[in-house]
Amino acid sequence: MTVWIFVGDLADAPAEALCTSTNPRLSLAMGTGAAVRGRAGYEVLRECEAIVANAGQHLAPGTAHATTAGALDAKMLIHCVASDNAHRSSAEIVRACVTNALACATDCSSIAMPVFATGHAHLNFDVALKAMADALATSAIERVFIVIKDRDRIADVLRVFKGADVIESEAEESESFWQSR
Repeated sequence: MTVWIFVGDLADAPAEALCTSTNPRLSLAMGTGAAVRGRAGYEVLRECEAIVANAGQHLAPGTAHATTAGALDAKMLIHCVASDNAHRSSAEIVRACVTNALACATDCSSIAMPVFATGHAHLNFDVALKAMADALATSAIERVFIVIKDRDRIADVLRVFKGADVIESEAEESESFWQSR
């Protein structure tokens, strides 16, 4: 597995599966959910509403739910419930999000994930990132893109993926990719 740090909008990440960090209602109202809803189209929101309606209740923290990618250039979207109804999260919930997202992406060679629960749920960035690294340790997927919006967080991600080689690549519209092994 190769881990890349992608600096930019989740909807621009060059992966076959894109993961959102969302609440138990899959509302896609803010953060990564809003980013993909705005670009993928409202059909994705309708699919999320159907998932919640079929469950008959709010979805359990740590679960992952696949939808089409709508107008995005990806195979699928995976909506990870990164908090409970009170917008609380934990390392355990984040690990479950990663594990369940990987289970949804079995037909994909690449997956992009934000640092789960660090937005609406206010989980500590390092705690969330370490939980993600733990869950990814045994993954068979070829490429994982850790998506961050803030270039200043690159060092934090590299601290968790110790001993990483960092290579800056050229990309369209000055987007930045950083690779670690």
